[in-house]
Amino acid sequence: MILPTEEALQRRRRGYQRRGAVCALVFALMVVGTLVPHIGVKAADGLFGRSLFPASYFFLFADAGSGGFGPGIEVLGASAGLNLAYYGLSMQHLGLLFGVFTFWSLAAESVGRWTRRGLMLAGWLFALSAPMVMTAYRILEGAGVDSHLGWGWAVSLVTGAIMIIGGRVARARLDSTWYWARPEWIG
Repeated sequence: MILPTEEALQRRRRGYQRRGAVCALVFALMVVGTLVPHIGVKAADGLFGRSLFPASYFFLFADAGSGGFGPGIEVLGASAGLNLAYYGLSMQHLGLLFGVFTFWSLAAESVGRWTRRGLMLAGWLFALSAPMVMTAYRILEGAGVDSHLGWGWAVSLVTGAIMIIGGRVARARLDSTWYWARPEWIG
C-alpha cells in the first residue's frame, strides 16, 4: 500500500477548504435568493410579498385584462410581461430544485457525471432566469404597468455563474462509474 505524502495531504486539505467555501457560498446565495425582493407590480403591493415564492404566486394568477392594473395599459404587452416574469421566476424555482440536490458536488473531491450535469443545469437555469425577469420588467413598464424590480435577479445571476464555473472546474474531478473501476464484478 502506498501512503500519501504530507505534501499531497496538505494539497487535498487546501482543495477541500477552497471548494467547501465555494459550496457554502452557493448554498447561502440560494437561500438569500429566495428571500430578497424580486419583480413586482405596484398595484399588488401589500397583497403579495416580494420574495421568490409570493412573487411567483402573484404572476401565476395575474390577469392583464382584469382591470386591476389601472386604465390605459396595453393588455397584450402586459400579458407578455406577466408571462415572461412567471417563466423567469419558474426557472429560478427549477434551479433551486436541481441546485439543492447537486450543490454539494462543488466541494466533493470526486464527482459523478450525472451529478455534475445536474449542477450545470441548475447553474444555467439560475443564470438564464435573471435576463428573463429583467426583460419582463422592461416589457411591463413599456405596457404601462407600474412595476418595480428588486435585486433578486442579481443574486440569481451570481449563483448561476458560480455554479456554471464550478461545474466546469469539476469536470477535472469526474469519477468513472464502479464498473470501470471494478471490471471483475461484471459477469
